[in-house]
Amino acid sequence: MRGFLVLLLAATSLGACSTVMEANRPSAVNISRYSVGEARLDVLSSLGAPTSTVKDGANSCDIYKLYTKGTSKAGKAGIILTEAAADFFTLGLAEAVATPAEAATKSNLHTVLICYDEREKLVSLRDEGRTVQEAPGAARHEAAVQSAANPAGPAAPASGTQATPSGANTTNP
Repeated sequence: MRGFLVLLLAATSLGACSTVMEANRPSAVNISRYSVGEARLDVLSSLGAPTSTVKDGANSCDIYKLYTKGTSKAGKAGIILTEAAADFFTLGLAEAVATPAEAATKSNLHTVLICYDEREKLVSLRDEGRTVQEAPGAARHEAAVQSAANPAGPAAPASGTQATPSGANTTNP
């Protein structure tokens, strides 16, 4: 009996690591809620100050580091309840699976680029380079802003050159 109580105490003291990890996981920001034409002030009021801002004439882009992928609050609650129940019914042994799974699925920060026109209205929104929203003609000023925002970014041909399928660069006329 004494051994069983020691085992029960040890199992319950080891339990709950995965539930705490899930509870402390940052919530994802739903960037698709921002739309073309939205005022910069409205975006700033909900996202806060950007990591940096890059200007290209009258146009500008705000650079954010955000968690854009993840589980909703209801999903997190469901995961926490399931993990807590598994801990209870397995005397904490479920932690051997749940804790490494939580660590392997941790959220990652994404670079989000939100660009505005001269009237400070949103014209494009990109998540890790993938266009989420874009006004017609918004890409015109964005190339200069993106290169300034990410000087050591992905290997892209220099201005005036174009990569060929063989990998050689050719000059555009």
